[in-house]
Amino acid sequence: MIDANKNGINSGTCEELLAGDEEGDRSVASVEEQILKEMTVYEKFIMGMLTNFGSMALDRIHNTLKMFCVADPPYDKSLQQLQSFLSSLVSEEKLELRDGMYFLKK
Repeated sequence: MIDANKNGINSGTCEELLAGDEEGDRSVASVEEQILKEMTVYEKFIMGMLTNFGSMALDRIHNTLKMFCVADPPYDKSLQQLQSFLSSLVSEEKLELRDGMYFLKK
């Protein structure tokens, strides 16, 4: 009898988890979209850095943003979030990525 209750609880939990995953996927997508929107504030700054330096690696862009973007809104994104944003700029053909270095698209 105890085993039957455990099985009932487990199967119910699995169904809830499956239903929750679908909702989770949607909320993850909206979170990523929100981060991309927040990152657009830094797009001009990134373009300016690449204009001045020619090319920069991901970690250098990240560290420069952390150092100089302390006003409103302060730069508080992760390296992975920045990489995702830079990838979107590459797909929009605003930037190029070669050998781990980001360049302005010519």
